[in-house]
Amino acid sequence: MNVKRLRIMAAVNVWSEILRSNIVNREEVVNIIKNIYEGMNVEPIRGASSPSDIFDKEMITIYIIGKWGLGLDREISAEIINLLFSKEILFEKLYDSILRGNNRDEICKNIEEVCKNIEETFIARMLRFAFTLYYFGFTEYSNMITFIKKLYTLFPEFQETIRRFVKFVIAYEVGARISLGKIRNDIELNMAKNIIALDIGIPKALPSTNYIIEVSKHFFTLQENILKSLKTSPAEKEIQSE
Repeated sequence: MNVKRLRIMAAVNVWSEILRSNIVNREEVVNIIKNIYEGMNVEPIRGASSPSDIFDKEMITIYIIGKWGLGLDREISAEIINLLFSKEILFEKLYDSILRGNNRDEICKNIEEVCKNIEETFIARMLRFAFTLYYFGFTEYSNMITFIKKLYTLFPEFQETIRRFVKFVIAYEVGARISLGKIRNDIELNMAKNIIALDIGIPKALPSTNYIIEVSKHFFTLQENILKSLKTSPAEKEIQSE
């Protein structure tokens, strides 16, 4: 079973436990995620690192699979959804507003309170929300890139956070190509990551080969001989920040 399908199964199991036990507390859901994921040997969606709040971040996956995949928002009361997923509801509102809006005032018109309290952590989770929608097939790649570009332009104070996220996106996309056998050496890897970076258009966002491999291992099954070849290639001698 591939990694994505296993993540979907784990999220469905989390929802089963939420409904079976009538959970109405966010922290209880986070603990359920942790227990079920560990029991199924499933990792939360992440980059090269695993922060201490990773299972709270994974609430985005549970929300998206529940609403977009299972349609549970039509079966569970809005009150309970708000109790469990208040953060994710805000991410979704701003995500939709950014895709529809053309300037910051227009975006924040109906969600002024959200815009007033935006900080780096919120932006990082917004980006995670956009990627998770794309990862599970609920939106197109082009929509995610449009969202990232607009966020970068309209919220310039968070450009460094967005740039770091773009490195993650590039690493994921390159990893997908490695897993499909489209990239087998450092030359092809460097060409692919530069083409993707140019398409996204965020400057200084090229990930290193090592970062690409570390991210990719959390999403794809990669052949060890290919990984060994890439790790020992001249590309790994590049001096790039991560």
